[in-house]
Amino acid sequence: MTRRLRLFDTTLRDGHQCLWATRMPTAMMLPVVETFDCAGFSAIELMGNVHFDACVRYLREDPFERLREVKKRLVRTPVQGFIRSACVLGFDIEPADINRLWVDVLLRNGTDRLVAFDGLHDFDNTAPHLKYAKENGARTVHWLIFSDSPVHTDEMYVAKAREIIARADVDEIVIQDTSGILTPERAATLVPALRAAVGDRPLGLHSHCLVGLPQRTYLEAVRHGVDGLYTCVSPVADGNAPPSVQTTARNLRHAGHELDIDDAAIDAIGRHLEAGTALLGKPAGRPRDFDLGQFDHQIPGGVMSNLIANLEQAGMADRLAEVLEESGRVRAELGWPIMVTPFSQHVAVQAALNVIHGDRYGVVPDEVKKYALGYFGKPSAPVDPDVLDRVVERGSRAIALEPPVPEPAVERLRRRHPGLDDEERMLRHSFPEDVIDDLYARPGDNLPRTMAVPFLDLIDRLREGNVSAPVPARAADIDVTLAPAAGAGATDGGSAA
Repeated sequence: MTRRLRLFDTTLRDGHQCLWATRMPTAMMLPVVETFDCAGFSAIELMGNVHFDACVRYLREDPFERLREVKKRLVRTPVQGFIRSACVLGFDIEPADINRLWVDVLLRNGTDRLVAFDGLHDFDNTAPHLKYAKENGARTVHWLIFSDSPVHTDEMYVAKAREIIARADVDEIVIQDTSGILTPERAATLVPALRAAVGDRPLGLHSHCLVGLPQRTYLEAVRHGVDGLYTCVSPVADGNAPPSVQTTARNLRHAGHELDIDDAAIDAIGRHLEAGTALLGKPAGRPRDFDLGQFDHQIPGGVMSNLIANLEQAGMADRLAEVLEESGRVRAELGWPIMVTPFSQHVAVQAALNVIHGDRYGVVPDEVKKYALGYFGKPSAPVDPDVLDRVVERGSRAIALEPPVPEPAVERLRRRHPGLDDEERMLRHSFPEDVIDDLYARPGDNLPRTMAVPFLDLIDRLREGNVSAPVPARAADIDVTLAPAAGAGATDGGSAA
């Protein structure tokens, strides 16, 4: 049956998070935000919690300034942001008033839609804050995070969908396949069950390309009732990231569905991203072959890129396969946590420590002990008793066996920083003071001036003009040579150094 489907863009959030360890600078985004606004997306996903960390620690950017600058340029397309459980910008459960303040600053700085998620589907951690967001004008969305395990059945997902609708009256439900393991066959049972449970509410699907499944799974999910799909613009798509909007749109149209996507705008965005990828020296996403091992460890794209980078930095890149295999064992022993932030990080770090030290659970991070003791919510299944004993015995003695109830903190935060706005207070609450001092004292450099739109337009015009001789260009520390196209006396289309 032909339907008009909605496509959501997550290039500026999930795409570079999965492919570049969240390192796309704001200066690369801004020149094409207006083009994104004309592309026909139902929303632009911009800032997850990890992006605040990347902005502050690595890019030396004010993350709230990114929000404001992007929002200025989006006239018609809503901006989508995130409530990560009840953790705000860290991994620990925060007081309720801090979570409300988080909602306030996101909405005040341009976020229109708020997506909440919890890796344990413990809605005590999300429902109150979604209700508060909705009361303050946001459209609310909740992820049901897909996992393949003995406890994550279709019946469980239906029960959870009904629960979060009853508790928070969310506007939309999205199946979030962080690990890219939702098969067409499973979608054929899960989607119709959820479609019946959510009624007239929109039902979306957001997958990743780690094992090459999403294009087929998207078509099957649409056939069974999904009406919104999440994609990225190639080259910041595929690989660990969500699927290419170019391929998704072509497939959906071939299947007879209607879209509001403007292909010319998508092409223009793709050219800009291609140039930026080359200038930054970042990898482009590429389609992946099927990897059955992904179904065991289920590490999502963003965590995978960071894990690989950390192992390479430690000179242990050759042990990645061992860490991935151990991750599957750790996940089962910890009660099948869904591999999404923060639990995917917890599992991957514990697995890496087990491999490095050769003594399983000989070294236990604080977060793993807190998880096992219920600090983050009730695990989906009981932790293996022997593993629980080792985690409790070898973890930090400073962690109480009973999770404490966080005390209100906003008034104390405001008294501590009386002359600041709540945005800076939130950053100072979440990051070391010296890091924030450094951020505001010496903000990071912008991207090289060659990323300005006129430069990219010039390159496009030269390329389209089929130049007959090499054309060199230099700006700052960037050298570009545009060579003649094949057939015009050249053997290669161009190079950048």
